[in-house]
Amino acid sequence: MSNEVCGVIVLDLKTFFDGEGIDVSSEVNVANLPEADRSDALQMLPSARSVIVFGKEVPVQAYRMTPREQTRVMLRIAGELDNSAKRLARLLNMDGIPALPVPLYLPVRVQDGRVHGVVRLKNIAEAGGLGSIGKSSVLLSPRYGPRLLLLGVVTNQPVSEYGPGDNTPVSTATPSPGFCTGCNRCLKVCPGGAFQPDGVDAFRCRTVRVWVPPFLVAVVKWMLGRQFLLKCAAPFAPWIARMATIRCSLCVTNCPLFEGAKGK
Repeated sequence: MSNEVCGVIVLDLKTFFDGEGIDVSSEVNVANLPEADRSDALQMLPSARSVIVFGKEVPVQAYRMTPREQTRVMLRIAGELDNSAKRLARLLNMDGIPALPVPLYLPVRVQDGRVHGVVRLKNIAEAGGLGSIGKSSVLLSPRYGPRLLLLGVVTNQPVSEYGPGDNTPVSTATPSPGFCTGCNRCLKVCPGGAFQPDGVDAFRCRTVRVWVPPFLVAVVKWMLGRQFLLKCAAPFAPWIARMATIRCSLCVTNCPLFEGAKGK
């Protein structure tokens, strides 16, 4: 699974991702990221030189299941991505390349009143040419539409000349231009009014509001801003996720790009 280049062992990412059943992937040079995302990567790993971002498709039929069954499918896919990220980081570290998997659940951070992951993987994926971010804040893949779940690894490994699975130099990859149709269906269909002029308010999402009613939002944001509390809560996050149910996916299913590329 590894190749030797100029005396240095380099993990064969294409072979690794093929074995993991990964649908899309890209290596992104940290130096080419916008300042905010570059800072996030360096805060997570001070020696970071690249972010390897990858994802799996959520099948169309999953959105036609009951909420509980849909949640089970998505948690399974998310768990597989988490395991892949941990395995990839472990292999890189074994090759002497410092690497850390991006956390699946916690910790997170609060910025300008919005909750984000410690590394904004959608932004990284867009920078790596895997799609473009639509008005719903979801990454829109040319092949899978809005049905990708993402995870990643921050690493000291320099970006290779060619990315896994294609012949496009990922070091110069650019976001897919103009993929969002701008139809605003995702904004109009949201029953909680989560799409605000200044961005998406996750606490207005119907799925989140079941767990965090409006009167608790300020308290929860305060707790999310305390890294010590997040570290204490992190071990319980997978259990809490298994207890949750995705109650609304209208912003995804009403997207005209929902089924992705025809005949894929």
